[in-house]
Amino acid sequence: MSKSFAAIVMFLLALGVSSSPLAEGEKATEKILEVAFYESGYLYSNGVGIDIDVINEIKNRGGYSFRPVEMSRARIWKDLAETRLAMSVSGIQTPERDTFAYFIPYIVQNNKAIVAHARYTTPESILNDKAAKLAVVRSFKHGEYFDAFIDKFRANGGDLTEVATSHNLFLMLKAGDRVEMIISQPAFYAKALKEMGLESSAVIRDWDSPPKKPIVLSLILSKAHFSEADVAEMKKIVQAMKKDGTLKRIFSKYLSKKDVEEALNF
Repeated sequence: MSKSFAAIVMFLLALGVSSSPLAEGEKATEKILEVAFYESGYLYSNGVGIDIDVINEIKNRGGYSFRPVEMSRARIWKDLAETRLAMSVSGIQTPERDTFAYFIPYIVQNNKAIVAHARYTTPESILNDKAAKLAVVRSFKHGEYFDAFIDKFRANGGDLTEVATSHNLFLMLKAGDRVEMIISQPAFYAKALKEMGLESSAVIRDWDSPPKKPIVLSLILSKAHFSEADVAEMKKIVQAMKKDGTLKRIFSKYLSKKDVEEALNF
């Protein structure tokens, strides 16, 4: 099956199919579970990436029946909260999200500022430039440091644009005059900067180094579709994948050695 055809199938499934909640006494391995993916560079793009490799390994080890679908990040969180979706990937845990989902950490990705001009050397240089434009993905959490930065930028009256996908961020960056800064993670920007020919023009600023709190991305399991026992079993599988080197092998297919070591720091 071609990547483009697979993407179309997953899109159509996302439009019309949803997982049914867990019945009393039913195990997650006895159901077909929808797992939602979103465009996210080396984490996931057109059916390929870290997230799909991780999910396939969990499926093989745990005997799960997963049905992959593609959705926007905003819709994923909405459908999880409304119990229509069983599971997703690379999510940041928050108290609000704890009300409807369980989280199983499997990768660390620390955000960086990607700026269009080398003159932006500090966070203040962006905040003090009233003409600067910032773009973020709708419904994304960026960690303590950059979420606070976005709030400050917005409070200063900054020009903030929210887009549907991370790919849109890099399209804006490539346009040259639509945005001065985006926020992204190595697994996102390494692929996009290379494919869009931006490696020599875009500047990566590591303003949160070392991070006050590493950004841990987790598998997201709906409380309506997984029991605590189900979560414990999947957590054991992920921990085994880290211990036996499987996660490192998967990450190494896509990330630099330095980024792999950071990714395993959970």
